[in-house]
Amino acid sequence: MSITRCASSSILPLLLAVAAIIISSSSVHSQQFQQPPPSQPLGDVLFQLLDKDKNQKVTLDEVNAQLNMLEMMFNPVEGGGGDSGNDEANEYKQLLSGVKSAAPTLFNLLDVNNNQSLSKSELAHVTKFEKALKKGGGMRELLRDVFSILDENADELLSVEEIMDGSANDQVITKLSTRVHELFPLRSDSDELKDFVTSSIESIAGGGAVVDKESVAKGMKWVDDDGDGHISKKEVAKYYNLAGKKFVEISKTIKQLGPMLAMFGGMDMNGGGGDGFKMDL
Repeated sequence: MSITRCASSSILPLLLAVAAIIISSSSVHSQQFQQPPPSQPLGDVLFQLLDKDKNQKVTLDEVNAQLNMLEMMFNPVEGGGGDSGNDEANEYKQLLSGVKSAAPTLFNLLDVNNNQSLSKSELAHVTKFEKALKKGGGMRELLRDVFSILDENADELLSVEEIMDGSANDQVITKLSTRVHELFPLRSDSDELKDFVTSSIESIAGGGAVVDKESVAKGMKWVDDDGDGHISKKEVAKYYNLAGKKFVEISKTIKQLGPMLAMFGGMDMNGGGGDGFKMDL
């Protein structure tokens, strides 16, 4: 469960942010392209969009630049468009806040050779993640195994205590890291994924410096539908399906329109004419 939570709090929000760029930009070029180009792998499209200077690598600064640009895009919505416009602006701002906090962790995870940049082959792991969500791709089985490993008393419920124990138990972390590495070999061996797995579990407590019963219990509420203080397999499955469906929908939008926008290299965002604010993709 914790691994999927980390995915939904990092990869999915990052895709939502990229999708926002694409959807906001695509209308400008709709007349030039009547139909989107053939779909490319998700990782390849993200590489094209994020590599602003086209030097065949993506830096964290380039990722942050896109996020800062998005903040500028949605700031003008404030005070205009009625309540619905403000609600939409606030929703995107909350999303961007989550993306900004998760971006360094996700970037470091994908940076296999630790050279402070992402290559096309490293971003290909996002494509692998997308494929893993499909039937028979392995993500569902990974989720079940993660749940079982954390479920110390095998009652098919995860308690606050089990989650806390899991984050501090080296044997549990080793088992989880080994299982994650089998599906996503992002490092040469599973031991190198231990820090990521530990932080994924701790992220349930909100990613703060202190992981205690109160913070874990509060973090569990997002998936604890019946409010019994435990997370059941049924509840995990529900939110896994919701997150997976959203991921697939967003991925489809990015793959259809992303290459077109990357080819243009940017767009004029200033409705008043002139060079104005240029959005480089």
